[in-house]
Amino acid sequence: MCWLPIIGSMTVIRRPLVLGAKGTLGGQLMRLYPEAVGWDREDVDVLDAAALRARLDGLGFVPDAVVNCVAFNDVDGAEERPELALALNAEFPGRLAQWTKERGVPLVHYSTNYVFDGACGEYQEAAPPAPLSSYGRSKWRGEQLVMENGGRCYVVRTAVIFGPKGKSELSKKSFVDIMVELAAKRDTIQAVADEVNSVTYAVDLAANTRNLLEAAPVAGIYHMTNSGGASWCDFAREIYRIMGKNTTVLPVPSSHFPRKAKRPARAVLLNTKLPPLRPWQEALADFLMS
Repeated sequence: MCWLPIIGSMTVIRRPLVLGAKGTLGGQLMRLYPEAVGWDREDVDVLDAAALRARLDGLGFVPDAVVNCVAFNDVDGAEERPELALALNAEFPGRLAQWTKERGVPLVHYSTNYVFDGACGEYQEAAPPAPLSSYGRSKWRGEQLVMENGGRCYVVRTAVIFGPKGKSELSKKSFVDIMVELAAKRDTIQAVADEVNSVTYAVDLAANTRNLLEAAPVAGIYHMTNSGGASWCDFAREIYRIMGKNTTVLPVPSSHFPRKAKRPARAVLLNTKLPPLRPWQEALADFLMS
């Protein structure tokens, strides 16, 4: 994986506060930061503004950084519960950004390629968002509130995260997990071929989040995914190729699997501010062969 260049002197980050510490990404951050304080849903109700502030004020120390991995990431569920998606993906991060600004603490907040509509196919950091779904709109609003309310804030857009499953019961299975399970049950599967996304290994995302905090560049929006893009069909075929499986993957259009939320046809995040991460195929092989 690539490391960020040193900008001036390195910022030492030893004891961050990680929110969503038992998820897939949060778990990798906790592994990288042995001295970190990690909170999950049983530790604080992030939607209770007063309780959240009291918990933050009661930490007993000022963390070196705050990394927010909490999100409402049920893309289709957000169509039925847009208020909850907005509360978790926008209003809470906005309040968190305000607290970190008051304490002079850097904040990393993760967003998504689903803030884009897919019309342009590939998107640099400054591209204007145009989300198609309630989920995408909630994440875009979160970006806005974090940048408006915060100080040294890093909005890190990423996409299609896979890696070791988090400890939380609510930690979702990744696409890789699902494909591995299906291969044990079926000789043939169908996968969508007309939706293309960036792909991200949680281990690489966590490591490069650490690098970002230590390099301490200017606040703003950053794209952090493994290099390249893939359709779900491409992704599935590469999983089985690496595994040595003979599972047949049949390409189908997205209309074959009706879903409540509209997705962008092609939303590949272009990283123009940071050194590129390794190709997603290489990261996937590391995960599957480990």
